[in-house]
Amino acid sequence: MSLRLLSCILCFCLFASSSKAQNFLGVSPSPYGGTQSLYLNPAFAADSKYGFYLNIGAGNAHLNNDYFRYQAPYSLLGLVLKRVPDEYRLSDGAVLFRPEYLGETGNGKAKSATAWTDLRGPSLLVRLGEGAAIGLTTRLRATAQINNASEALLSVVRAGLEDQRFYNLPNRDNQFTVNTNTYAELGLTLAGAIIRNDDQQLSIGVTVKRLQGITAGFFKNNGLSYRVLADSVQSGEYYLQVDELTAELGYTTYLQDRGRSVTLRQLFDGNNPGRGWGADIGISYQLKSVDNPDTYAFRLGIALTDIGAIRYRDDRYVRQYSIDAANKRFESTDFNEVSGSEEIADVITNRLGLTEANNTGRFTSGLPTALSINADVAIGNGFYLTGTLLQDVRPKDAIAIRQPSLVSVTPRLETSALGVAIPLTLINNSFVAGASIRIGPVFLGTDNLFGMIGSNSNKLRPRGADIYAGLAIASLHRKP
Repeated sequence: MSLRLLSCILCFCLFASSSKAQNFLGVSPSPYGGTQSLYLNPAFAADSKYGFYLNIGAGNAHLNNDYFRYQAPYSLLGLVLKRVPDEYRLSDGAVLFRPEYLGETGNGKAKSATAWTDLRGPSLLVRLGEGAAIGLTTRLRATAQINNASEALLSVVRAGLEDQRFYNLPNRDNQFTVNTNTYAELGLTLAGAIIRNDDQQLSIGVTVKRLQGITAGFFKNNGLSYRVLADSVQSGEYYLQVDELTAELGYTTYLQDRGRSVTLRQLFDGNNPGRGWGADIGISYQLKSVDNPDTYAFRLGIALTDIGAIRYRDDRYVRQYSIDAANKRFESTDFNEVSGSEEIADVITNRLGLTEANNTGRFTSGLPTALSINADVAIGNGFYLTGTLLQDVRPKDAIAIRQPSLVSVTPRLETSALGVAIPLTLINNSFVAGASIRIGPVFLGTDNLFGMIGSNSNKLRPRGADIYAGLAIASLHRKP
């Protein structure tokens, strides 16, 4: 049996959409970031160098974890783009991926992993005179996370049930939480300067967001005891014996029941099972340059982002169960014909004996609330040095998406026509280096260059990957 069984049980909602977070570290701290800067701090709208900025489209795909290292003989980028050499393909053309392509880095501590896509639709930022700005943004976010998972459990996921090292070894109290959320977001940003002169500027900004929850899921494990056992009837077959399980499970069936796909049109779909409100609030202080009061020598921004939650309360599409089970058996064949997170969740509820009578039909999923601190120093001749802190403020067992905490230092070369940045970031106990380029309002970058090119052949074995790009139309702000 392959990795499929335990991967399904642990990560049943990691692919909740058919396709979070607001990093874009090479672009978002820049005064030329346009609407991308609003997600880092809404007060930055008042600092924008553009009088008019129309985001046509931008997107980010991101993966990080603190346990597995990617060490396949081909790069992640090649895997995503389906450019894997024929020698690593099966007879039907499928890509060969062995358990040893994921190396383990254990230290005895609980682990976490995050995967997200962030699609930013048509958005507009307009400066209103010298001290104010207004923005309107659209966005589609899909995120999946595992938090507080034990190394022993993840080792079984990696190696599969055939690995004899794990046979009949009791594992207890593997407490972990899995969360996913896919939702559309419509935001209105207002920002303005409350102090403004030739020496300094203090701005405040607020973004209010209307949220449409499309699909979500969570598994909050409060206590799990399990063993991997050999089947005494079928030779060569193995199964997962769950001796005890105390947990909470929730998920939606909207996409499965209605045959829908995830698009920005969900912003206006009254049938979405989730509704909610969110907000960002921030301040920005500039110490103006002595030589040119239109630029700053130093800027400090502090914000609290993604305050709020989405409530899933539609009895037709929402399932929520409290689980107190014992002596349950999961076999490899249970998941042979399933596809998608919602079908996997249905198998789990059936095997655990959960019925409609146990379903409360509602749950709430929190946004990735985070503290955002950004400091930008002008070194001279168009060079800047930016420091960014994103600190997760959600509890580790919360039913909520969490912003992975990170610290980043980004050297930048910045002009109105060209921007080049090299983010150097510590995230999930791993150092990563990125690179980005901006030509006018158009940009392309990555916050994890190692993840895009790393493989076993070049000895770069990353714990994640990241890529982002955007296309916009903009005009510089001119003084009257």
